Amino acid sequence: MDKLISVIGEEAELFEEFLQLLEQQQKALINNDAENLKNATGQLHNVVARSQQLEKDRADVVEEIRLLNGAEDDLNVSKICDMADSQRSVQLRNLRETILNLYGSIEETRMRNGLLVEQSLEQIRNTIEIMGRIPARKDTYKKQGGVSREYVPLGVDRRV
Repeated sequence: MDKLISVIGEEAELFEEFLQLLEQQQKALINNDAENLKNATGQLHNVVARSQQLEKDRADVVEEIRLLNGAEDDLNVSKICDMADSQRSVQLRNLRETILNLYGSIEETRMRNGLLVEQSLEQIRNTIEIMGRIPARKDTYKKQGGVSREYVPLGVDRRV
């Protein structure tokens, strides 16, 4: 049980780091700071790699607990809490609650960052469209003497 508490505690710390990096990424997106955005994204990739290893470690510890206690195949943290003594059960439940709260915050921040990226892409698209519609020097007269301006694209539309 102590091994499981340790692994889940490391996961909680990693989720906190992940959330901080997402918030750093969000600030970089808002401030249009490409260097900090690149750093935060690189660090996020490292955290994800570490979390995959911790997830594997947690699965191995849960399997050990399952085999030692002769438990059923579908063993989760809630069931392990019921099997543990009161002190370890409280620790596991607190860690579980912490991770669930962090996960909610991570999901919210991740979605906000996605919206910021979408807004940025929309601004880029609008800028390219505006630049491509600069009036050409091709004035023509309308039927009743009015002048009409034609718009000629000056660049190549690179949108996908």
